[in-house]
Amino acid sequence: MLVYLQVIGVDRIAHMQPAKPPLGSGENFDVAAAELVSRLFHDIVEEGCVVFLGAGCTTERTRKGSKSFYEHIKHLSGHPGGEPSPSFPELMEYFCDRVDGGRHNRLIREALSRIEYFSTPGEENRFATAVGSALAEIPYFNRFVTTNWDPFLERSLGVLVATVEDRDLAFWDDRKRQVLKIHGCITRPYSIVATQSDYEQCMKRNPLIFNKLKDLMATKAFLFAGYSMQDSDFQQVWEGIIASLGHFSKLAYALAPHSTAERISFWKERGIQIYKISDLAFMSALREKLEGEGLIARKEFLQFLRREEARIVSLHLQLDQNSPGGLASAMYQDGLLHGLEDVLTAADIGTKKRENFESELMQLQRDLANERKQDNLIEIAYLSGRCEAIIRFSKRAEEPIPAYFHPYGLRPVRKFVRGDKF
Repeated sequence: MLVYLQVIGVDRIAHMQPAKPPLGSGENFDVAAAELVSRLFHDIVEEGCVVFLGAGCTTERTRKGSKSFYEHIKHLSGHPGGEPSPSFPELMEYFCDRVDGGRHNRLIREALSRIEYFSTPGEENRFATAVGSALAEIPYFNRFVTTNWDPFLERSLGVLVATVEDRDLAFWDDRKRQVLKIHGCITRPYSIVATQSDYEQCMKRNPLIFNKLKDLMATKAFLFAGYSMQDSDFQQVWEGIIASLGHFSKLAYALAPHSTAERISFWKERGIQIYKISDLAFMSALREKLEGEGLIARKEFLQFLRREEARIVSLHLQLDQNSPGGLASAMYQDGLLHGLEDVLTAADIGTKKRENFESELMQLQRDLANERKQDNLIEIAYLSGRCEAIIRFSKRAEEPIPAYFHPYGLRPVRKFVRGDKF
């Protein structure tokens, strides 16, 4: 399980740091996180890093005093306390046999209730979606694998249809973000992989899903977070990759702040280097690096743009459009607000990189030049607004955006003069 971090607000998630970070190989969280970011940075920027997310990043981010799903099921099943703790699939099998006559109905209903609890808007939902939200802001992550049953990751990423079954691969699109769910999804209860028998059958049930996983593992750098790496199907696939590629396989990394020396040594021999840092500490260090390189916008700059957006909205609602200057300014503000909405939404869910906006700006400027030839005031004003928003975003220009448009000079201006006397 990953270290508990109190979620205190969406805008502060990526910058959260534990008060007393655990040490790993003599290094604190900050140093270890910076080292891992340095190692993975090239792969990430080249879109060659796959994030493998476990339940430790969502519904199993248990708080002090609360029970994990495993502990909850163990209690409901009446499993003997004095015996050695069974593995997760063994316990799920025991629960189904003892409580539901071998059926899975009661188990799925318990899983659904737990996920519904975390789905309700509020602190618990922010707690369960903190990592997914932080990942969504990084446009260089586009491949994700998860064993989670909950739909939080794909929702944070803006992925409408995750790949859960073989038939879903017909809709796999390399140009878009993709989420591979190897243990099913609660939105398709029949797909859930939970019991020992489920684990034994899942690779046979969806062989193409696991072929896709093998392909990703053989060609991409993997980062594991909130995942124990104890599942039998995962171990089978990973050991097959290592056996086939040997020393040519890519080194993988795992975030696990409470790993023992034995576990670190065990996985190091199998090509996975464990870092004793939390998921949010890593995301904070990565964001800082990407901001420093100018690859993503700083949080403070995005807040500035949101304030400017609110200011423009307020002026837009008050604007009298019954004059050439008023009409031109209204169209300009429409374009400006649409442009700001575009860049801010893209920053929140990582759908566009800086170079994407620069390409879009070039096309808008070509369109604007054509409209100027046609002397089309409405389109000139609107396109000027969109261009202004993207120029500010690309240049990271933190100064007030002109709110009005001169109907004769055909340019943005800071003040509106009634009677069109610009």
